[in-house]
Parts: sequence; C-alpha cells; structure tokens
Amino acid sequence: MFEMIFHFLKEMGAAGLFMGTALEASSVPFPGALVILIYGFLLKPNLLETLLLAFAVSAVYTIFSYVPYVIGYKLESKMKEKFSEKKVEKTKRGFKKYGEWSIALSRPLGIGNYVSYAAGMSKVNRWKFGGLTFIGIFPLAVAMLFLGRLGEVKTVNHVLQASQNYILAGAGVLLVCCLLYKFVYKKRTAS
Repeated sequence: MFEMIFHFLKEMGAAGLFMGTALEASSVPFPGALVILIYGFLLKPNLLETLLLAFAVSAVYTIFSYVPYVIGYKLESKMKEKFSEKKVEKTKRGFKKYGEWSIALSRPLGIGNYVSYAAGMSKVNRWKFGGLTFIGIFPLAVAMLFLGRLGEVKTVNHVLQASQNYILAGAGVLLVCCLLYKFVYKKRTAS
C-alpha cells in the first residue's frame, strides 16, 4: 500500500506536495503533515532546498487557511443568532486579547484549522492572521521535510502522532488547571 502511495506522489511531483498542503489548510480532513513528511523522503532535499520547499509549502498553507478563516468570518453573525450577543462579544474579546498567538502555536498541533475559524469569527486582522499562520507552519514544514529526508517515514509518523497526543493531553491538563484556578481560587479570594 505504501509503495503505491509513494509511487503516485512521486509521479505528481511538487504539485502533490502543494495539493496535500492546500487540502489540509482548507480544513479538509487530510494528513497534510504526513504528505510533507513523505515528500521529504521522496525528494531528499538538501538544506537550501528544504528551506525553499518549506517556504513554498508555508505560503500555500497560509493562502488556503483563509478558507476556514472566511467561513468563520461569515459565521460570526449566525453565532450571534444562536448565542447571546454578549457571550459572542466576550469570546471575541478574549480571543483577541489572549488567543491571537494561538494561531501560530496551534499549527504544529493539528488543531490550527479550528483556530482559523475562531480567528475569522473574532475578526482578527487578515494580515496578522496570515503572518501568524505562516510563522506557525514554517517550522513544522522544515521539520517534516528534514525528518522525511532521514528515511523512516512510518517510525517518524508514529512518533509524531504519539507526541501530538502528549502535547494535547498537556494542553488539556493546563486548561483544566487554569479553569480550576479561575473558578475555585478566585471565588475564595472574592469571598
């Protein structure tokens, strides 16, 4: 199975790399990071080629990440119909105050597409959104191309999935701790 996929991707050339990246960025459930990893294995780029490919991949990803951003931007009015306007405004203010860097930080975690929707609903400046998206995806693209070049695609993919699970679990624990602090500690000090 892997040989057939590798042959197909090799025949497509760089267009396959950019198409896979565009699909993932557009919020289509597609393993774009794995495609980048495979192309690192297939193309075996040197350092300069890795950086240039990563730059191109990041540019394609950034452009196509505007698809969920625009959807979120358009959905904002619908959210006001479903939820109270006060709650939507509070969420938007919170995202703008604390969450804009989550646009960049969430890209390697595989949840960046969801953040694109939130950024659109929060009306984050489109240039800032693009810049933060590029900043977040570029190091991941470099790492995937480099790791793919090393050779063991199956092993690297397994390690990446496991580390992503640990990072998400850690983020979940951190979120729970923050919520507990907010609701338990602050209520005690307010009393």
